[in-house]
Amino acid sequence: MCASFDHLVHRVCRGDSMSGDDQVATQVRDVAVALLPELPALGLGTAEYIFERVPEFARQEVADIALAACQANSAALVDALMRGITTDAMAPSEEVIRTTRDLARTISLDTLVSGYQVGIAYWCSRWTSAVESHCEDTGVSLALRVTNYGTTFLLSWLQMITNRLSVAYRDEAERLSREWSMARTEEARRILTSDAVDITTASRRLGYDLTRHHVALVVVRDGSNQAPLEATARELAGTISDARPLTLLVDSDTLWCWIPTNTEARATLAREGVICGHGRPGHGLDGFRLSHHQALEAVRVARLAAHPFSTVTHFPDIELAALCSHEPAAMRQFVTSVLGELADPSPHGQMLRETLRSFYAENCNYRSTAARIGLHHNTIRYRLAKAGEALGRGILDRRLETEIALHLEAQLGNDADE
Repeated sequence: MCASFDHLVHRVCRGDSMSGDDQVATQVRDVAVALLPELPALGLGTAEYIFERVPEFARQEVADIALAACQANSAALVDALMRGITTDAMAPSEEVIRTTRDLARTISLDTLVSGYQVGIAYWCSRWTSAVESHCEDTGVSLALRVTNYGTTFLLSWLQMITNRLSVAYRDEAERLSREWSMARTEEARRILTSDAVDITTASRRLGYDLTRHHVALVVVRDGSNQAPLEATARELAGTISDARPLTLLVDSDTLWCWIPTNTEARATLAREGVICGHGRPGHGLDGFRLSHHQALEAVRVARLAAHPFSTVTHFPDIELAALCSHEPAAMRQFVTSVLGELADPSPHGQMLRETLRSFYAENCNYRSTAARIGLHHNTIRYRLAKAGEALGRGILDRRLETEIALHLEAQLGNDADE
């Protein structure tokens, strides 16, 4: 590649003789300077050439942006050729970057690259014509070298801009995706809390049909784990329905999900590092809200109970615990006061509680309880007598409170932190 034009001028002022490369550089600059007055026409001609060969650029919403990009690139090319910029020093101008980002919002990367390829082909043709017009007295050999210099430069520009395009397009696509995701998340928050929601408009903004049935999931990641929330939510949704779910990243460790289905099937999870709350199916806007609230409650109870990550907590299983646990300290006091010594956390106390829970579940039938647990009914009677002693009252006294306390202890333990 030739030396810079500033260096060339310095050498000419010293009276040094010009080498072949210096002559090429001088002629390249002269041709580029001659193109300056033609810049508007060059940009327009480039755009029209692209419109004819890549119809996507001729669309109404793209054409003005494409013309601005052609004008910006044409100006940058003439400037670089005038200043003798080497391929190593090539860089798109701020205007080229801006117009490229604007194009990335409206057309695909493949289409954008095709447009640049066609545009450079047009420029190669115009450069050849310009050399023929302005290098008539330089000789065929020098004119050919000037032509080759320009076309080589243009192809190098194409390679540079294509590489930059991929990065710029990816960055723009990621930015737009983040903006779209944030907008949908804010719309979901509004839908969940506002009394004035037009379901048709809200569905369009959300990209999700709110008139259908929904099953909501809330997926939470352990802060020290990097399990992919989006992939995890889709895996969970796939275990209960083939329908495409709505997934919204709420923060770095929390994702909301709605599955358009009315199934009572239960999602299952096999990925480490996340817990999931699973709501009941619901219909329409109310169902969208209620199922989500239930999924949030399931996560809250799972955390209160210190459930391990990699579990799914289904709201029907913890509904009573959710209702009773909004004041954990009061709940613990209730469990302790109702169960008394039966709240003993030892294996023996756990055995007595499980036996009493089974007895209540079998409608206080000794033989059914024995069959359920797999023991002789006399063993059941003995255990229940011990349970009554621990309670300090008959096992049928205050049965409702006792059943609720046993349920809460089984779901949450008696030492759950707030």
